[in-house]
Amino acid sequence: DETFSFKYSPGKLRGNQYKSMMTKEELEEEQRVQREQLAAIFRLMKEKSDTFGEMSEGDVKEQLRLYDI
Repeated sequence: DETFSFKYSPGKLRGNQYKSMMTKEELEEEQRVQREQLAAIFRLMKEKSDTFGEMSEGDVKEQLRLYDI
């Protein structure tokens, strides 16, 4: 009976391990894409506030910090 754990998943790298394997250009591209995706998510949440509730950009950033994003 195996218990799944993010910390000890054999064969799976954690985010910071991926970052250490990337070139500077790859890391910059990854960060650019991440910013674009987060901006799109934030726009969608603002447009659909009846579904997601009212959230400020600060609220979203605080939530993302919980996930080390």
